[in-house]
Amino acid sequence: MSDSLVGVGVVACVAVTLLVVVLALVGARGQRRRRERMRVWGERNGWTYSHRPGVDWGRHLPGGNRNGVEDLFTAVIDGRRVNVGEYSVTDAATENVQNTHFWVVSAAALGRPLPAARLEPRGAGSRIKQKMLGPGATATGHPEFDRRFRIETDMPAVVGRWFSAPLILAQLNGQAPPSWSVYGTELLCHRPGRLDLNEISAHAASVVALAYALETGSD
Repeated sequence: MSDSLVGVGVVACVAVTLLVVVLALVGARGQRRRRERMRVWGERNGWTYSHRPGVDWGRHLPGGNRNGVEDLFTAVIDGRRVNVGEYSVTDAATENVQNTHFWVVSAAALGRPLPAARLEPRGAGSRIKQKMLGPGATATGHPEFDRRFRIETDMPAVVGRWFSAPLILAQLNGQAPPSWSVYGTELLCHRPGRLDLNEISAHAASVVALAYALETGSD
């Protein structure tokens, strides 16, 4: 009887191991097909596709994952380098359950270094554990905007120049990225969700328009 039970246990272990291997192979094959679709889409639409690019954005994004950008598209738009990709962070396992959070990330190269700054919707700070600049919260004087958004910068004087009526209206109406930050010559934006190929152009247009507004407002 005991020998039979041992035999059944061995067979069950082998079956589980084989199932895990098969699922891993199927998952890997699906990922390869997905990356190939992305590469082909990029070639057809004027974007260069990269898998796990060497960009150091994670420390500025929710979760602080330095290697979280899996898929990235790069193009030059109006003479400006623009990137649109997907970023993810997986929480530590709790009761054997892991949660993965996704963001769409878009970045634009700025024509010159600008003061460091970050804008976030009110209430989003608890989801970003690290501080970018430390103390330095400031306001625009627009009640509705200041109620909904928080600005941090190491140079408060830029707030009055950057946040003109058009940019404030664009933020309030959802036409500008909801969360963005400036680091030298790089503008970095993120919003929750998965990357949709059909929305890449819209993400690019949004970050390019914001980059232009910030550069113009800093003159």
